[in-house]
Amino acid sequence: MTYKPKLLITGANGFIGGALAAKLFACGQSEDVIFLIRASKPEEGLSRLANTLRNHGLNSEQISKLNIGQILCGDLNVVNRWIEDPRLASIQFVISSAAVASFGNHPSIWPTNVDGVLNMAHGLNRICNIKRFIHIGTAMTCGINSPNPVPEGYDGGPSTEHFLEYTHSKYEVEKRLKEEIPGLPLVIARPSIVVGHTKLGCKPSGSIFWVFRIALALKAFPCSLDQRIDVIPVDYCADALYLLLTKPVLKYNSYHISAGKNFSSSFAEIDASIAEATGKPPIQGYQQKSYSQITQMRSQYKTLLGDCNPRIVNKAIKTYGSFSTLELAFDNSRLIDEGMSEPIPLAQYAGLCELTSSGVLISEQMKFDYK
Repeated sequence: MTYKPKLLITGANGFIGGALAAKLFACGQSEDVIFLIRASKPEEGLSRLANTLRNHGLNSEQISKLNIGQILCGDLNVVNRWIEDPRLASIQFVISSAAVASFGNHPSIWPTNVDGVLNMAHGLNRICNIKRFIHIGTAMTCGINSPNPVPEGYDGGPSTEHFLEYTHSKYEVEKRLKEEIPGLPLVIARPSIVVGHTKLGCKPSGSIFWVFRIALALKAFPCSLDQRIDVIPVDYCADALYLLLTKPVLKYNSYHISAGKNFSSSFAEIDASIAEATGKPPIQGYQQKSYSQITQMRSQYKTLLGDCNPRIVNKAIKTYGSFSTLELAFDNSRLIDEGMSEPIPLAQYAGLCELTSSGVLISEQMKFDYK
């Protein structure tokens, strides 16, 4: 008998997709799900996804609910090779999470994040009766010159000055999904900066937490300690996506998953959380420095940051340093209006992120974001 799943999740081996997959298994709601996994054979895909679920805190009994029939081998660069799989005919819900989330200029960003998602959406729209297609974008599609706080559903138009190729690609695919498939029941979820897990810290991923480690190690960054940053934990993001997936009727078609102005954290608050967890004193002698001033510290990088690539460190500081000075907050009233709980500030769990980063090189954590 052919397996007839109702939900397709792409990107389940990624940070956000993995957290959502773990949420479904933990809630006992994984039996109707099929996962698109980049693997040469189902056994390999099963092993990779099981490892991701383990990293997100699931136990062996929970992971044992995953079966090989739930693995669809393929990726967004070869949609034609898997889109005709008979298991997809019964799909009603889609979580489009797969993406090249690199903050460098990775050559696969546009083919995957734009062309691949569009090819998948066209194919599924043709063969399935889709009731809800949730595409996970990023709040940073707002661009550099957006209003602050950034309104939900904000579109700066063709003149938008994008932060990165990654954020530009996310903006483009949203626009084209709406233009090319107007009948698609599309819901856009735009997370702000996703860092760590409230119970697991950086065990699932060290993505972006290394930025704070760099700033504290150098005792310098382009922002002041009083400036605030809109950050959410990945488990809060997964809870929000679960709500958007399971609520029978949604009021809007675009949502920020964000801390918002009220639950953003200052760099001083983040430092205080880390100091309390580690037993070390709060940072002393911190200086707000421009990017060019920080690059003059290049000769100290390996002493202060450990083994690293100074060029990549400089590139990261330039990207995040300029962003941090903007103090952007992303309005989250729509999600709260749907019944979502208030977000958890990074300052409440940054200490756990630091403890679970112990012994991990900053350069190793950077690999999550610089592919």
